[in-house]
Amino acid sequence: MLNNAMYQGGVASDLEAELTGLKERILGNRGAHYPEVYDPANLICPTKLTDGIRAAVRLSEALIRGHRVVAVADFDCDGATGAAIFIRCMNRFSAVLSSFRYPRASFEYVIPDRFKYGYGLKIPLAEDKIRPLRPDVVVTIDNGISSHDAVYRINSWTAVSDYNRDGTPHVIITDHHAPGEDLPAAYAVVNPNRKDCSFPSKALSGCGVAFYLMILVRQALISRLKKAGKPEAAQAIASIQVNHVADVLAIGTIGDVVPMDANNRLLVKVGLDRINRGLSMSPKESHDRGYLCYGVRALLSLAGVQGPVTSTDLAFQVVPRINAVGRMEKPVSGIECLLADSQIIAEIEAKRCDALNKERKAVQKDMEREANDELSRLFGESDSLSESEDQSAVVLHADHWHPGIVGLVASRIKERTKGAVICFSPEADPNAEPGSPDAVSGDPDWLKGSGRSDNVHLRDALAYVASRAPDMMMQFGGHARAAGLSLHRSELNRFRRLFREAVAYLREVSPLTNPVFQDGSLLPAHRCRELAEWIEGQPWGQMFPEPLFSQKFKVIRSLGIGKEHQKLLVMDLDDEPLTGEFGEDGTPVYPVSHGAKAFPVLWFFSRDESNPNPVQPGVAIELTYTLTINRFRGKDELQGIARDVQYIGHGR
Repeated sequence: MLNNAMYQGGVASDLEAELTGLKERILGNRGAHYPEVYDPANLICPTKLTDGIRAAVRLSEALIRGHRVVAVADFDCDGATGAAIFIRCMNRFSAVLSSFRYPRASFEYVIPDRFKYGYGLKIPLAEDKIRPLRPDVVVTIDNGISSHDAVYRINSWTAVSDYNRDGTPHVIITDHHAPGEDLPAAYAVVNPNRKDCSFPSKALSGCGVAFYLMILVRQALISRLKKAGKPEAAQAIASIQVNHVADVLAIGTIGDVVPMDANNRLLVKVGLDRINRGLSMSPKESHDRGYLCYGVRALLSLAGVQGPVTSTDLAFQVVPRINAVGRMEKPVSGIECLLADSQIIAEIEAKRCDALNKERKAVQKDMEREANDELSRLFGESDSLSESEDQSAVVLHADHWHPGIVGLVASRIKERTKGAVICFSPEADPNAEPGSPDAVSGDPDWLKGSGRSDNVHLRDALAYVASRAPDMMMQFGGHARAAGLSLHRSELNRFRRLFREAVAYLREVSPLTNPVFQDGSLLPAHRCRELAEWIEGQPWGQMFPEPLFSQKFKVIRSLGIGKEHQKLLVMDLDDEPLTGEFGEDGTPVYPVSHGAKAFPVLWFFSRDESNPNPVQPGVAIELTYTLTINRFRGKDELQGIARDVQYIGHGR
């Protein structure tokens, strides 16, 4: 609420009404309504997921009969969080059942080493890692929709399962990536993007699918136990709250950069609220009560995040540390951190995630520099295409690039080109010792590619390439804005040509929409704690971005921070310059506006060796910024975070 000591009578009510109107405008720009109600009762019904009930019934049987279940997850944040959700919930169900003399089911997870097995469920992974575990049920998390060959192979196994007919494990696919024309021949395929699936949110993440499946498993268990005349056991299962994994679910949903539709916003908001509630408890209490697990708390602490935790904190501080594990080494520490049932283990695994993230940053920085140099070289040598056409479809490759980082580099290049970008590296593990088995695990004739797109549906572009060249040695998967592929080295030049053709065609017939959200300017009185706290508490994300405000300011003071950043103190300027007045360099002069207030702004990565000095006081700038609260050593200060700064003249 507004401070009544500061705003008396009608002034307070007027300001409150203005802030309400501002919030309505911000959410309205994004297709939502203020106030948005984040009630778990509004979650989309889980039974709308095709095959969801079938999968849940089979898993409830596995729990009741004590079967062996193996989860096969992707190595990114979405996969790690999805696997953690699945295993934590299934273990809790099994622990309760065991107290009623049911046999304990066992749960293992397998995350493929990206350098040895590549992405998802493949035959070598199935034979090397899954078959020795002798599973009764194999469940994929955030992958598997394209794993036809591996599912066929598992379906051919005999004498592996001790419970299923012929000893063949049952395969349950849970995924959210776009399927091909045919689905794998699995026991069940749970994917909201199936053509025959009526689940209205096609933006559900892989961990979101796992979460919904756990709701269905809980319902199936309750039903089975009641029918079996076990009302006490059914009541005990009903007491288990699946939203105890909401903290992990929020991280995975944000981490996979899925569109933040109403359902995903609800999932993230519930998770954020539980995380911040957990911060007020002891680590043990918050973990045991399902508000904030040891692992998430450890990752937040290492990142230096203080409450209240925001969606931006999760996106830029927690997600990269989990993702770094799968990018840089065998992906174990991330999921082990999220599964940790002791504070000590969580902190050990979180420190490993943090160290790998620092290593990832160093490698990425070098690769980005090389990619930008190559991009400049390609544009300089392009004779047949205009720069804008060339930028719409970019394919880059280097034999020494790290296969775990190429997706991040593609994302940065995409920010520069605003088009579709694919970066390729060799398939081999860059960390392997020469002469070791891992050193030859990657086929030297094959390249790993990762792509990002702002202009066309990337998976559709790859499908177009495959349709034009059915003989091309290529495998791919993904969705609209991100995709991965394997390509035979000999096909690279042909792929470049066909990819440009695919992007040009799709830009004409079905370009991606990239809405621009204009949130306008903020009056000095509107830059207040109430608005900043409201912004902090919202589930911003892909296609539902944090508010950006833009207006003119005069720089009063500037201070360099470290070698790369600076802090500015600015004051509001009028939109229109003074008539007939110009600075020495001929640029306009703007007057400070009535009621202007000093406002601190942090501008990250705004200084380097070629431009080491902070902005000169007295200049006028057009500033695009986010509104935040800087909490440091017990003091709170409203501040802006600069997203774009343009020099426009001088202030007076």
